[in-house]
Formats: sequence, structure tokens, C-alpha cells
Amino acid sequence: MNAKDKIDEIMGPGGILEKSIRDYEHRRQQIRMSHHVYDALESADRLIVEAPTGTGKTLAYLIASVLSRKRVVISTGAKNLQEQLFYKDLPFVKDNIFSKLNAALLKGRGNFVCHLRLKNFLRQPSLYSTNDEKQMQNILNWYKETNRDGQGDRAEISNLPDDSQVWSEICSSAETCLGKKCPDNDRCFIQKMKARASLADIIIVNHSLLASDMKVKAAGYGEVIPRYEGLIVDEAHGLEEIATKHLGFQISLFRIGRYCRDMKSRLSEQKSDTSRIVAYVSEVEDASRRLFRFFEDVTGTRTLDSKLNPAIRETVRLLTSKLDITSSMALNVSDASEELRLLGKRASEMALEIQTVFELNSDYNYACWAERKERNVTLNAAPVEIGAMLASQLYEKIESCVFTSATLSTAGNFDYFKSRLGLTNDPEPTEVILDSPFDYSSQTLLYIPQSMPEPSSGDFVEAMSRNVGEILKATRGRAFVLFTSYKNMDAVYNLLKGKLGFPLLIQGTRPRTALLDEFRSTEGSVLFATSSFWEGIDVKGESLSCVIIDRLPFAPPGDPIVFSRIEKMKKNGADAFFAYQVPMAVIALKQGLGRLIRTRSDRGALCIMDQRILTKRYGRIFIQSLYNSPISRKIKDVEAFFK
Repeated sequence: MNAKDKIDEIMGPGGILEKSIRDYEHRRQQIRMSHHVYDALESADRLIVEAPTGTGKTLAYLIASVLSRKRVVISTGAKNLQEQLFYKDLPFVKDNIFSKLNAALLKGRGNFVCHLRLKNFLRQPSLYSTNDEKQMQNILNWYKETNRDGQGDRAEISNLPDDSQVWSEICSSAETCLGKKCPDNDRCFIQKMKARASLADIIIVNHSLLASDMKVKAAGYGEVIPRYEGLIVDEAHGLEEIATKHLGFQISLFRIGRYCRDMKSRLSEQKSDTSRIVAYVSEVEDASRRLFRFFEDVTGTRTLDSKLNPAIRETVRLLTSKLDITSSMALNVSDASEELRLLGKRASEMALEIQTVFELNSDYNYACWAERKERNVTLNAAPVEIGAMLASQLYEKIESCVFTSATLSTAGNFDYFKSRLGLTNDPEPTEVILDSPFDYSSQTLLYIPQSMPEPSSGDFVEAMSRNVGEILKATRGRAFVLFTSYKNMDAVYNLLKGKLGFPLLIQGTRPRTALLDEFRSTEGSVLFATSSFWEGIDVKGESLSCVIIDRLPFAPPGDPIVFSRIEKMKKNGADAFFAYQVPMAVIALKQGLGRLIRTRSDRGALCIMDQRILTKRYGRIFIQSLYNSPISRKIKDVEAFFK
């Protein structure tokens, strides 16, 4: 039996999936996608496939990957999706279809404890406060267990805060890794994870790790992901943004301070006289504090431009000069330890990164900005375009590449996606847009109220709250109200709070998972939320019967990366609005509306509070990119739909 016949046998009527999954819905789109993925892996092709919600794309590409008999890496957008693949979907495939399947999960370094960093940290007890002692004891108890039979993964530790300062001091990091020269290399948890992956047929990673592997290989530092033949990028609509941020860098006073502390600690262990280097390290500390004082008044983000204060430029020149001198001196210590040599290299790399942040040339190759998060300010740089980088450093190194998501096309084509991801050159990818397994004409209603002003109007929030109240009465709650800004979210929530007979939940009051659990379990509940709830959320059944979106989700033009991309496109003579801003907003809108219909029995209303989708020329592109939902402008149609 050939592979495609095997796919038909597994997925077709009366097949293994139907026998193994309760209430399984046979989908011809799933079979078609699996055939295309198998062909791409078999023929070393590039494939772009839009698989609408309900296609069953995960099983489609997993089954095709196993049948290809190649080592395939599957990259997802987020850690939770990565873990769902590894702990839920792959075990199902192994238990019911391919019993000999061997799969591995690869996570980023920051998830694993570093033996050497932990030992160094414990030698400096002053680094952790009394408040950290209980957390530290919890980590040390876990460390004994994970050394015996664990994987060194922080996920094994109960009640470890996401922002644990202790963990940031003891986890593995590329900056501090000694590689094969590390005395703990034989028992390194990262090395053990890579060894497991080297024996696997399927390797599960995320987009950040994929970008990290590309970066490491391009620099000639080995590899993060073991050699593989095929790559499947799931949630591919998010690859550009995640890779852009990961291929950039971030400078903070904390990072420089930690470097200086590590350097002084290692210098104190040298037998030779290193007092001159210690003096330069102190000068690095002074110059870095002086630099960050210029940004004490930053709130949110501030794009850095060529109009910088000359005093900032002079401080940057001084800081990078001191870092370069420190690097040179450390590398020339006669009895330098391997850790000291690595610290010398770190200094020169930081100097180069700081120079890049403040070069601010007019070519817009990098977006550069200062950003405050809580009490800390960071200086950031990220590449503006990564398509050419992906083409030369990723696609050309792999036999087969498959890109899939429920939202890749705009106005019925992949032009935007291909241009952003560097997929416009030979060989041309095979392009497939699958039709939806759902009947949107009967399962949905697209409602755009007549009484809404333009989003820029001072009356917008009041009009929206009035319309949202009417909609929620018709739907009996059971809705997501999604916003493009916290300001609008808070304003509309406060206007409606206490006026409706439904439980109102709002983002920020509880952790994301807790809010979703409460939404699913509380009849008639309504969740007010922003961008982090626009994708990756799965609520089946009547608990979610309406999605309301405040405005077309154009990315804020003041965002440093978005601003730099627009300016670069303008400089090159391109129409940034129609070539970049509109398609990006279309895909974001499709993601938001994709929360609603998850099965053939779901019914729901899609409500857009933005008149521009009907009144502006670009509105047609949004309408063309949505499924065939009947459009109404009357609230009585919403009421009739739910009766």
C-alpha cells in the first residue's frame, strides 16, 4: 500500500481516526492537506497551505510526516501549542496508528537549570534576598530529584513564578555556555535533550527556537536543533513577528550589571594580577548607569531616531570603548579560565549590540527603541526585514518546507505572506487554500451596526457600549468582546458593568488560563480582552456564541518595528498601507473571528463595530478575506438568529 492510500485508510470513512475519536467528523479537507504535505516532503518542495479552523491540520501533517520516513521538525507559535502537540497529539498518533513513532520535544535554554551557573550562584549568597530563600530551597530540593531521574526542566517545579529572579540567575543561557569545555558537559540537561532529539523521527520546537537555531548556525557555533530533512511551520502567520524579535537583541542595565558582576567574580579567582581589568569593569558600570539615566523618563516605548542628544552619543562611545578594552584585556590574561575568555567575548558582543542600537542610519535596516516594562528600561534593536535572512539561512538548508495556518491568505492569495517570509524567489512554493468544512452561510451572521461613528470619534466608546449591550442581550451573554487597545476595553467595560444580567470578566484581573476556565464554566459569561486572546483560544459549543471586535485591527503605526517597516517600504517606493498594513490587519481580524466556529454544530454572530469595513475602499479586502457569512446591519436580525 502506498503512502497516500494509507492516508485514505487512516482518515477516510470507517478509518482509524473515526474508530478512535468520539464524535469524529470526517473531513475531505484533512485528507487533501495530508496528501499535499506528503508530496512536499517526498519531493523536496515548498508548500503553503491555508487550513481553516476545523480542518484537522495537526493530524494531517503528523500522519504525512511519519509516512515520509524523514526526520521532520514541527515548529509552533507558542510553548503551550508545542506542549499540546507533544503531550496530546503525538501520543494519540503513537497509541492508535504508528506504535514505533519516536518523538522529542525541544525547548529553549532558559527552561533548563545550568549546573555551573547554579554552583556559581550558591557561592554568592548575597545575590538572593530573604524573600528568595524559600524559593531557593524549593529549587534545591527539586534539583536533587531532577539530577536523579528528571530533565532539569523548570516545568517540573511547582509554584515557581514566571518572573523568578533566582531562576534567571541559574538557568542555561547562550551567553554563559562553555559548550564542550564545560566541566559539567557530560551531565548537561541541554546536551541530554539534544541527544534525545538526535534519535527522534519527529522533533517539536517553537518559532523562537527555530530562529535561535538559524542564528547559531549562521554564526558557526554549532546547532540548537539536530540535522533534519523536513520542516513544518504551524501557526506560520506568526513566524515573522516571533523571529524578528528573537533575531534582535535587548540591552538593559540589569544585563550589563550582571555581566560586570560575573566578570569581577571570575577575575577574583585568577592567580595573576587583574586589578587593571577590575578598574575598567567599574568604569563600564559607571558609563552604563550614566547612559540609562538619559532614559529614566521613558514610558511605554520610544523610537530612537537620529536627533539624539549629543551627550547620549558621547556616553555610548565611552561605554562601548570601555567594553572593548575590557574584552581585549580579559582575553589576554595569561592564565585565563574558559569562563573568563567567554566573558571577554561577551563584552565585545555587547559593545557591538549597543553600537547597533544607536547607529540609527536612514536605511531602516534595524528598528531601534527604548522601552519601559514596570520599573526597568531596555534598549532594543530588531531587523526590519527578515525574508532574505530566512531564505538564505533556513529554507536553502532544508529539503522541504511546509507553512500552514488557518489564516495565511488575504483577498484569496498568499502574496503578502510570501513577501514577508522571503518566499518570492525560485523555487516557487505550491499554494493551497482549502475550503472550510463549516457552512458559514447558515452557521454565522456578520453584524455591523448602523449607528457606529468612526473609531476616531469622541462618541465611539459610548456608541460601542450601547451597541454591545444590545448584542449581549440578544445573545444572552456567551461572548468575547475583543479590543485593539486597553483604553477602549476599560472604558466600555466600566460603562456596562452592573447594567447587564451576565457575569462580566475582564483581562488583567486574573491569569489568562483562570479567566478562560471561568468563562467556560460560567453560563452566559462575557470576556473583555485584548490582543493576547485573539488567537490560540479554543472554546467549543454554546459557551462562546458571539465575538465582538471594536475596530479593524491595524497595528499601531507608532510601534517601532511597524514604523520602521513602513518607512523602509516608502523609501523603496512601495505602498506600505495596501502592501503591508491592510494585509496584516486582515490576518489579525481572521484570527479574532476564528475563535467562534470550532465544530459543525457551532452557531454564532461575528460583530464588527467599525464602519470602515463597508465605507472605505480597503474594506472590500477585509470582506473578501472572510468566509461567506450573511451581512446584517439590524439588531433585530441578531435577535432572530439566536431565537
